Amino acid sequence: MLFDLFRLFGYATDPLLGREEVHAIIGEPSRIDQAPAPDRPLTVVTWNIAQGARYERVRDALALLNADVYLLQEVDMDVRRSSYRQVAKDLAHDLGMNWVFAGEFQEIGQSRRNVPALTGQALLSRYPILNAVALPFENQATLRWRLDPFQPRRGGRMALRAESAGVLVYNAHIESAKNDRFRHKQIHELVVDHLDPERAHWPVVFAGDFNTGMEPEESPVIRCLTEEGFVDALGAMTVSRQTSVRHDQPLDWIFIRNLAPRQGRVINVPKASDHFPLEAAVMITSRILVAE
Repeated sequence: MLFDLFRLFGYATDPLLGREEVHAIIGEPSRIDQAPAPDRPLTVVTWNIAQGARYERVRDALALLNADVYLLQEVDMDVRRSSYRQVAKDLAHDLGMNWVFAGEFQEIGQSRRNVPALTGQALLSRYPILNAVALPFENQATLRWRLDPFQPRRGGRMALRAESAGVLVYNAHIESAKNDRFRHKQIHELVVDHLDPERAHWPVVFAGDFNTGMEPEESPVIRCLTEEGFVDALGAMTVSRQTSVRHDQPLDWIFIRNLAPRQGRVINVPKASDHFPLEAAVMITSRILVAE
């Protein structure tokens, strides 16, 4: 904790990025050119990997899951606490996948050699990734993070939107420092983005760490999605829906629209993160043409 107090000195020593620089898309979106097999379920995994600090455990768990698409939150890029790894790139190369990354926050006081430290969201896919864009939320808890003496940050919460395997995906990390009424505002921004006429017909996956603080039947976050026709891809599970170590209610979700759920589960991966990965198999129910 004493060391973290010195992170504030990073405001004087770190290269300070503007918001557009924090949220810039980087990656290798089409280094592997492979088409999805027709009439085969697409397996999607979402996981908050706690920065990737326990890299080998995370990598090995993802390899065992052998999914088509991974939506990862709290992914570090050149950050001290995760050994200055480029976690998204390293995972993609180890797993043989395409990848894109966008920063959510610049982690002040965690950089070295004038290279900014970022944490954000990553998309890994067996198939080419198209039209990736970061969607910073208009509703932000800005002062909560900028003034935190133990975790000073620049940037803001956002979702990573991209296309892969004929599906539009939103990889979201919803605010943890507010309540579900505030989180509803962020989720609603994504719903509005998806219901734009250019995107409303797409098969879509909304997934990530929604940080829901209420039981699902009471949460305005979940109600916002279900009222617009989104379906919980894990369905009515008969086993525990606990998705994190310290919270009984689920924080992490996979919702779908214009897709049919096949099966889903929460996987108990010990000592890799304070969250557990969620896996869902889905089928495209309305065929669309993906723009070249």
